[in-house]
Amino acid sequence: MVIYRYLIKEVLQTLLAVMLVLLLIFMGRYFALYLADASAGKISGDIVVEMLFLRTITSLSVMLPFGLFVAVLLAFGRLYKDSEMTALAACGISPSRVLLAVSSIALICSLLVASLSFWGTPWAHEKSLQVREQAQTGTAFEAVAEGQFNKIGRSGQVFYVEGLSEDQVQLRNVFVQSKTANGQLDIFSARSGYQSIDPKTGARYLVLVDGYRYQGQPGDVDFKIHQYEKNAVRLDEQDVSPLRRTHWSTPTNELWGSTRAADKAELQWRFAMPLATVLLAVLAVLLSRTSPRQGRFAKLFIAILVFVTYYNTLGVAMSWVQRDIVPAMVGLWWVHLVLMILIAVLAVRHWGSHWVWLRLMGRHNKSVAAAA
Repeated sequence: MVIYRYLIKEVLQTLLAVMLVLLLIFMGRYFALYLADASAGKISGDIVVEMLFLRTITSLSVMLPFGLFVAVLLAFGRLYKDSEMTALAACGISPSRVLLAVSSIALICSLLVASLSFWGTPWAHEKSLQVREQAQTGTAFEAVAEGQFNKIGRSGQVFYVEGLSEDQVQLRNVFVQSKTANGQLDIFSARSGYQSIDPKTGARYLVLVDGYRYQGQPGDVDFKIHQYEKNAVRLDEQDVSPLRRTHWSTPTNELWGSTRAADKAELQWRFAMPLATVLLAVLAVLLSRTSPRQGRFAKLFIAILVFVTYYNTLGVAMSWVQRDIVPAMVGLWWVHLVLMILIAVLAVRHWGSHWVWLRLMGRHNKSVAAAA
């Protein structure tokens, strides 16, 4: 039992370290992408953190199986490098005991991945779409990016803001251009500005301070220039175009019983990730077997190559089901079968076919003795 806990502890410690590194890399990359979108005015800066959180949830169902795969590989690679696995074998710790320890962790992770795959990921995809749609309903003031011209709203208002205060409330050197009903230009320029909301109607206005208003076409007789200390421009609400829903955001209960090929493929994909968690963990035990001279990272490249091939093949099989190239009965299951065959071949290679035979005969003898 002490050995069992020791093996679990080694894997869990490595898993935490691997997941921390993966999350830092993933979140750092997407945080930079969302910040770039926010600075370009594609999304509001207020939703960057929320979008990053939702994006992380959608990726955990793939990140966790890969993290466990690498964690088992590194943990057992260290045990082989330090000859601890040899010592355990000399003490009578059979491969089945080792697999039992890893499988217990893999099953727990598989349940977590299943909950993410069946419920967490679809919810996060749908929530991210809702957040983006809600952000589209904001005003032009909220979508303006400093140092850029932004065309926003139904009337085609054009905004330019040279700078924003640290609290994102005060605007500096503001330019606003819109068109009147008869097609005349209506241009405002101001030294500063801020947003104001009418408490009765909820309408939003951009209050401009110390500036000029230009009406008409330059060069026309009726072209007007007004100087003002304070003026207000009604802000257009942005047009909201519903974002297209994909199979990723479809609730799992709606996929059951569906006759659409895309729904069948998506349902099988959600089953694939929990199953992959267990299979990859067992495969990692077999791939981690090395000599002390090779080191714990000796087979890391091969393992990552196997994972990438397995994951991409699942994606290809999913697209085949979606396009009715492969029947749903075959679906993604053949990819798991190939991985199981690889695991069986490696098990026979490392432990010998006699070990499998003895395990089967041992179970048979126990069942006969129990019946007698």
